[in-house]
Amino acid sequence: MGSPRTVIVGAGIVGLCGAYELAKRGVDVVVLDQSATFDSASCGNAGLFSIGHYPLTRPGASWRGLRWMFNSSSPLWIRPSLSPDLLRWLWTFHRHCNDAHTERCMRTLGAMGWRTIQALEEMISAESINCLYRRSGWMDLILDEANLDAAAREGRSLAPMGYRTDRISGAELRRRDGAYRDEVAGAIHYVDSAIIHPGQLVRGLADALPRYGATIRKGVTVSGLERDGAGKCVGVRLSTGEVVRAETVVLAAGIWSSELAKSAGISVPMQPARGYHVQLEGVSQLPVTGGVMHETFVAYNPMGNQLRLAGTLEIAPTGRPWMRRRLNALVAGARKYLHGIDGGRATAEWAGYRPCTADGMPVIGFARSTPGLYIATGHAMMGLMLGPITGRMIAADICGESQSIDPEILGAVRPDRR
Repeated sequence: MGSPRTVIVGAGIVGLCGAYELAKRGVDVVVLDQSATFDSASCGNAGLFSIGHYPLTRPGASWRGLRWMFNSSSPLWIRPSLSPDLLRWLWTFHRHCNDAHTERCMRTLGAMGWRTIQALEEMISAESINCLYRRSGWMDLILDEANLDAAAREGRSLAPMGYRTDRISGAELRRRDGAYRDEVAGAIHYVDSAIIHPGQLVRGLADALPRYGATIRKGVTVSGLERDGAGKCVGVRLSTGEVVRAETVVLAAGIWSSELAKSAGISVPMQPARGYHVQLEGVSQLPVTGGVMHETFVAYNPMGNQLRLAGTLEIAPTGRPWMRRRLNALVAGARKYLHGIDGGRATAEWAGYRPCTADGMPVIGFARSTPGLYIATGHAMMGLMLGPITGRMIAADICGESQSIDPEILGAVRPDRR
């Protein structure tokens, strides 16, 4: 008789990393995903592996969102709605945009950052995954000199957790890398981070799983959870009526995890926040590393001979058509900082949903009210970066190993989340 089966719902970076860590431990793993291809939010990510990154719930974020609400080209746009779920989420989000909560989050995220990049590098090395990984850090590009001091202070605030930053003048930045325009006043270099091609990482990880006995089933839709008479989760039901049985079910389906959890009476308050990216080729001078354009919130990342521009958060119901003006805003925001943007030709465009919790922190842990159910979702824009450590946490919990990360602020039941 083999090991107890674990079914993972979702083949994004979180689900695949969980499957990888479990399969290496000899667990029988089946991954289910509704898409027939690998085009999850993980693949659409900017590709900045920015360890030590702050959560969405930063002081002032809610007020900024309110100011931007009526500008559909703004970096954060919330489609006006009287939906009770959205209003409740917005109020909870606002209550968490304060210094005390941010400091508490960063104690956990700071520790997770070091562990996740170690896990990533071990995975890439062990499986020989070619994903353009480079430990080159990332740049916080500053256009307005008046913003440099505050950006530098923010970078230095990570020093107690061991993260290093370097303040670079505009002249020095251009001496190192001619891709930046004369208007750029300077940058804060987050030295310890990395850049990566997210889609190649996801596909490389998926290719590795069968070597450890794991199975991936694509193009299948999970319609609900299967529970026994005592309320234990014993598998999932597919839209075809098939029941896939398991000792443990892991919900790692991003924003879609919320409805599945609700079928077990578990509330995971999340809102879908759509992000965009455009891939350009023919940019006259690609930057050496990636980064974020401070004033426009556009992320950039050189990928081979192309440049990915990514960003924006559009909080709106799923299923609405994506907005061309928000995609165009990426290019418009980038041309202020980088040479050659207007000469670039779009080779790919993408829009997808990021799962955002109201308190800015992911949900990682067993659902105590439903034995056999594990939830791993709500990573917002940090899914790619936190995927490897989340995978190790999933495997450690399911296999009964001790945890190196304090799970309290990440638990599936958080009294201050509602």
